[in-house]
Amino acid sequence: MIALKNIELSYAKPIIKRANLNVKKGEILGLVGKSGAGKSSLLKIIAGLIDPDKGEVSLADKIQPRVHQLLIPGFKHVAMVNQDFKLDVYHTVEENLREVVLHLPDQKRDKRVQQLLRLFDLKSISSTKAHLISGGEQQRLAIARAIADQPAVLLLDEPFGHLDANLRARLTTHLIRLREEEQTTIVLVSHEGQDVLGLCDSICILKNGTLSKKYKPEFLYYHYSNVQQARLFGPVNVIQQNEKTVLFRPDEYRISSSENGIPVEFMRSIFVGGLYHNYFKTEQGTTIVLYQFERLNDATRIEINKKTS
Repeated sequence: MIALKNIELSYAKPIIKRANLNVKKGEILGLVGKSGAGKSSLLKIIAGLIDPDKGEVSLADKIQPRVHQLLIPGFKHVAMVNQDFKLDVYHTVEENLREVVLHLPDQKRDKRVQQLLRLFDLKSISSTKAHLISGGEQQRLAIARAIADQPAVLLLDEPFGHLDANLRARLTTHLIRLREEEQTTIVLVSHEGQDVLGLCDSICILKNGTLSKKYKPEFLYYHYSNVQQARLFGPVNVIQQNEKTVLFRPDEYRISSSENGIPVEFMRSIFVGGLYHNYFKTEQGTTIVLYQFERLNDATRIEINKKTS
């Protein structure tokens, strides 16, 4: 569906270096990297809003023209939603959707508007003006507007940036439903890898202008080369063992009764709903956290049990 070939972009310095990427129809891809890594610039190149210095963008096996050759910037069948939702704030939710599909016959227009209100859980506020609804509802409305005309590709720039955990979960559900019902290809960028783990089929990391190959979320979570990369996707414990630095996730352990186990001292447990975060201190004074379905206040030794997913 989407193919990037040898994409390069520079401003005062190189932003993107020879990026290559293929995204299949109906795939949800996450682009993860620190702020300023070039994620939004890459998204704008895919959208046809800025030209790369070098390289090609193909959609559905068709090489796209240069942006400066277009009468209006933006590739056909590609929609993008950034952190400025661009709603008609004094129109109702339903009017915001209806005005995007005015070109459709009345019956098809009404059907599409009702479909979008259902898909994004907006029916109960359909008569409310956009400036009176919550930030999470505005975001869902912005995405519904973007896909109203059924683009093949939806691009989302930091969609979870200002949402709490509950709203992130709801938006994740809506995006998965969108993919399931309309086979929309979705590419989203985030500086928090943990936000996209449960949503994306695959994830790429953009670092120092270099775009990684695609990885499965499970692989990235359990396979990392350093602390910074590990923390991009969630909590990681760092301890010294046999004069080596060892990293492990809070679920990569087992309770040990062996003298070879790592001595730990229980500090506290925090219940986070269905799970406990158990905090311990090692002999070196390092604090670690272990996930479990119960309090581990009796544990005195652990063994690291690395996953191979």
